[in-house]
Amino acid sequence: MYDINSDIGEYFNFVWGYTQILKDNLFDAILEIIKWDDSFEFYNSQKIKKVIGYLSNEKVTEIFSLLENNFWINYFLKNMENINENWIDFEKGISDFVKKVNTQNFWSIYEKYCSSSKYLKSEELIEVLEYDLKRVVLLLEMYLYLYISHEKISKSSKDISNLNINCVLSFNYTNIYGKEKNIEYDYIHGKADINNTIETNNMVLGIDEYLPEDRKNTDIEFIAFKKFYQRIYKQTGCKYKQWVDEIKESEEETEERLRKKFPTQIPFEKFNNKHYLYIFGHSLDVTDGDVLRDLILNDNVYTTIFYHNKDVMGQQIANLVKVIGQDELIRRTGGSTKTIEFRQQQDMVPT
Repeated sequence: MYDINSDIGEYFNFVWGYTQILKDNLFDAILEIIKWDDSFEFYNSQKIKKVIGYLSNEKVTEIFSLLENNFWINYFLKNMENINENWIDFEKGISDFVKKVNTQNFWSIYEKYCSSSKYLKSEELIEVLEYDLKRVVLLLEMYLYLYISHEKISKSSKDISNLNINCVLSFNYTNIYGKEKNIEYDYIHGKADINNTIETNNMVLGIDEYLPEDRKNTDIEFIAFKKFYQRIYKQTGCKYKQWVDEIKESEEETEERLRKKFPTQIPFEKFNNKHYLYIFGHSLDVTDGDVLRDLILNDNVYTTIFYHNKDVMGQQIANLVKVIGQDELIRRTGGSTKTIEFRQQQDMVPT
């Protein structure tokens, strides 16, 4: 599994650079200078100048339209101290705001960051916030295409290359693992495509369920911000659900299915019913808790969680407590019931 965390600082540099142009009403002049003048100095100008070459003028104009009077862009640019180069913090920020506006005045918060909306009804303002989030996600899609997909991969992980993998469940929006034909992929949060529009974009960026059991099925005004809703609405596929069903089969059911699938392989050797799950580059935050629980809370699965250093491992343990509970974590990390281990990842090597 993978989680795209390290690029949020660059994303907001990208956003900040364009908002400065927009704020100063210099779009036409700056655009021409960036395109043709190598000596032009502007915040992150070299990167902006580089990516301009990938875009038509229409796409550049679209970037500005996505930024203009966007509540979430303004909100996070003014509260960057709460984001520690981590997309999870971005999602937590959305969650904290959604919880806050359930109890505070909509307009006093919204007007602090965007144009007045005093004449909007509360449900209309929620629609504005939903639309602004869709604009943020489409802008993120452009950023990933422009800044990430064109970057050459210079290092790889020995831990990953040494694994025998059948399926990859990716929380990234780009193809990080590779393109091996014999591996089945599930981009559970969608996949970036520069040709997408707000209507066709299938990237998921949202929050986990935060309401108690007695309210989560009735208080649905903010349902469009929740990841499970977005996965269904954007039809990301969720192939992993099929994998989970296969994992839960009994040994006899699995052997019978494989005999039908491979009838020439008789006599069938004793089937090893244990499935192996490797988690790499994921913080194990509760925002993906429903997916993690489906996979980890299975006695037929042995989970290896890679960590970068002890500080990261400590945070992963704390996050996993929120996802599966303290007692379950203790049971699964020791003794005869052990199904989870933490393993420090090796240094990356040049490709």
